Amino acid sequence: MMRHALTALMAFACFWLFVLPVIVVALSSVASHWSGTIFPDGFSLRWFQRLGSSDFDAITTSLQVGFGVAIIGTMLGLWLALALEGRDRRGIGALVDAVAMLGNGVPSVVLGLAVLIAYHKKPLDLSGSAAIVVLVQLALVLPFCYRCAAAALRPELTVLREAAASLGAPPRMVLLRVVLPQLVPAIRASLALGFALSLGELGATLTVYPPGFATVPIVVVGQVNRGYYLPASALSLILLGVSLAALLLIAVKVPRQIK
Repeated sequence: MMRHALTALMAFACFWLFVLPVIVVALSSVASHWSGTIFPDGFSLRWFQRLGSSDFDAITTSLQVGFGVAIIGTMLGLWLALALEGRDRRGIGALVDAVAMLGNGVPSVVLGLAVLIAYHKKPLDLSGSAAIVVLVQLALVLPFCYRCAAAALRPELTVLREAAASLGAPPRMVLLRVVLPQLVPAIRASLALGFALSLGELGATLTVYPPGFATVPIVVVGQVNRGYYLPASALSLILLGVSLAALLLIAVKVPRQIK
């Protein structure tokens, strides 16, 4: 009885913390007016109809940056995990591991400021391009991508690699035919996690983004600061739908591409 009560309590907490806010955003996006009542006073699609080209440009930018960060982060994380596999974590391996996880232990605003100061002048001036946004988001996403790959490198995989090598398979074939197929779930998880984190990232992006550049979180925060909650909800709901579709696409396509 106690177990069922705890399960119900956890389900209610998850609904209250995660599901209910999404429902509120969905209702806000189609509300003609909502103030001081439990439900909106009326429903309308006018907030979607009022979205302009700048809003859709922000969605496109968020998706482009998200895919780029997810792909680069997954590649780097996989490479780091394979390079550090089996190494002693008390020497250079420990240093590389700590550097790879640094972005996970630093506040995003501090990391954004550090990247902005480091790359705002020659010989490597990125302050006026979208590359600085990709760079700072990559620093935040890389620890998660790296851990996804490292967690998948089980001892059984090492045995398979050694067996393939002992049978005369060259390193490239071992990587493509033995290692990567076993890491497909980790690669899929890394891509999805990196993409989702990039779409929702705000603190570091808000610190480094150049003039004329805007992602959906930046636009939404700007609208909220001006009191435009319902238009912000409409844009947020579109991003939510697009991101869910993109995550589904990643989950379906990645296993078919890596063989």
